[in-house]
Amino acid sequence: MISISPHEEAVTLRGLLIDLELGPPDTSRFQELKTNICEKLDLRASDGTVLSIALEHQHFSEIDRVERHLKEYHFIILSPQGTPWRSYTGGSGAQLEVFRGFLVKTIRDSGVPVLGICGGHQFLAMSFGARVDFIDPCLIGKSPEKYPESALAERGMTTLHVLREDPIFSGMAHHSGKFQVIESHTEEVKNTPHGFVNLARSDLSEIQLITIPDSTVYGMAFHPERGWDHIVENGVGSPAGKVLLCNFFELVYQKMFKGA
Repeated sequence: MISISPHEEAVTLRGLLIDLELGPPDTSRFQELKTNICEKLDLRASDGTVLSIALEHQHFSEIDRVERHLKEYHFIILSPQGTPWRSYTGGSGAQLEVFRGFLVKTIRDSGVPVLGICGGHQFLAMSFGARVDFIDPCLIGKSPEKYPESALAERGMTTLHVLREDPIFSGMAHHSGKFQVIESHTEEVKNTPHGFVNLARSDLSEIQLITIPDSTVYGMAFHPERGWDHIVENGVGSPAGKVLLCNFFELVYQKMFKGA
């Protein structure tokens, strides 16, 4: 962790992790994500301020509490999930639809920074009108209760191609550069949602990193919290996900504390 001298400024960024998993609320989920973001980023803003991250876990079905306390947070993270979206039916489907409306209104009205990770990226895209379905063409339009193990999916270390410049790439990649991240998804975003642009693609799945231009709203089809110490072909680690997260929190800090 970064050591702080008595003369250095420190700021805590308070975030709300929205659990999008179909099962009931369970704060034990996403421990790797929480630990890596809250304990292993070693954040220092461009002005020298030391940043720390505090995350509160809330399930999407608990929308009343989220609405009551939204002003207490500097950013929202939309979690990964491990269940096909078509399985969200009945009461869960209705609750997810309520949260979808809340998310869109919150982004449009308040401009709160949002980061969607894997399934969270898909949900962010769906909320703004994009279509999400299976990568495997044999499964498109079908409604399995679980992701079939044999289905075509994008997994493991994957090379992404940068499609345009954006502050999220600061210090790591430029158009038309490449970077590597960890993927784990069976469904994908099929078209760029209205008002967004796509910043990166892979050879298998086209829409990998979306944003609303001039905002602090991002969706990442991959897992930026994973793969920091993986060894790749050239014999070095691939910390691109870590850099992307640091850049996101720098943008959150600039927006919420500096008015940038």
